[in-house]
Amino acid sequence: MKKLMPTYFPEQNYHKLPYLAVRWEAVKTALQLGIFDHLLEPKNASDLAALIEGDPKNTEYLLNALTALGYLHKKDGCFCNSEQTERFLTSRGETGLAEHLLTCDQWNEPVLNGQMLNLIREGAPATRDMVSEQVWADSARKSINSIRCGRAQKIARLLSTFPDFDRWQKVLDLGAGPGLIGIAVAAAHVSLQCHLFDRPTVVNVAQDMIEEYGMEDRVKTISGDYSVDPLGEGYDAIIASYTLNFYNEAKKLALIMEKCFAALNSGGCLIIFSGGLSAEKTQPADLIVSWLSSSLMGQEFSFEENVLPRAMLSAGFASVRTKALNDQLIAPYGMAEFHVARKL
Repeated sequence: MKKLMPTYFPEQNYHKLPYLAVRWEAVKTALQLGIFDHLLEPKNASDLAALIEGDPKNTEYLLNALTALGYLHKKDGCFCNSEQTERFLTSRGETGLAEHLLTCDQWNEPVLNGQMLNLIREGAPATRDMVSEQVWADSARKSINSIRCGRAQKIARLLSTFPDFDRWQKVLDLGAGPGLIGIAVAAAHVSLQCHLFDRPTVVNVAQDMIEEYGMEDRVKTISGDYSVDPLGEGYDAIIASYTLNFYNEAKKLALIMEKCFAALNSGGCLIIFSGGLSAEKTQPADLIVSWLSSSLMGQEFSFEENVLPRAMLSAGFASVRTKALNDQLIAPYGMAEFHVARKL
């Protein structure tokens, strides 16, 4: 025998990699066709194909795959949703994530199907509109269910463990989006007043949520661009959840930190949730992958670790405490950093 077989073997199954995209494509197709909405009651493939105007044979192939992946149950040739699919992957109800997941897919679309190769060879396009009022408003509305599927409640529960939480009287939710985090924090307190700050079209979405949860007496909105407009004053805490990433240029970040410092009462705290990259910008993997599409398109939204704590201290805060959070509801796209800065 002239040649021996290799004696080293892969530590992970690389063969699965090309099929990860197929798994998501199967789920995405089901969401686009409303398949999970049609399977609230058991149906066979032919009946479902008629409802979605699909080919019966290929519809059954897709349903079998979704069953194999755990999204459906199959019995006697009929398919129905699993409990988790029923709760989170239909388009109805307060916890349906279909619209949000399809929005995330659209965000990644510019780098898929061979387009990443072009971006690597040619670089980012000259312009990409990421800041139109309508884009922010649409994003806020489509994120409602994803935030109230546990993220808002978990953050509120975390903040309620602060030793001075019961003494808070007024809180600002900066870049509040649909406002559900601020609403949840106010609901966890007996009398807290919360102000939700975001762009004018976005606070319209937040106002709808305030009314839906009957919090008009304790939760108010402020519209504007918090990088340039007044924040108000007299806050015991300011919460910024995954919003400062859109103002990560050093001068703008420094200005926002100074404004937050000025808006807080003595003893108040600035609370930031954000993903932090390692010094080499290679970890954590999930976070890097979640930002890869925007990065390749010329929009750098990530922070290196320690950037936010340094900016907080430079603005005058007396101390900063940082903790890593792995909870997938608070940090759905990878490990989050939780920064708490105190003002003397």
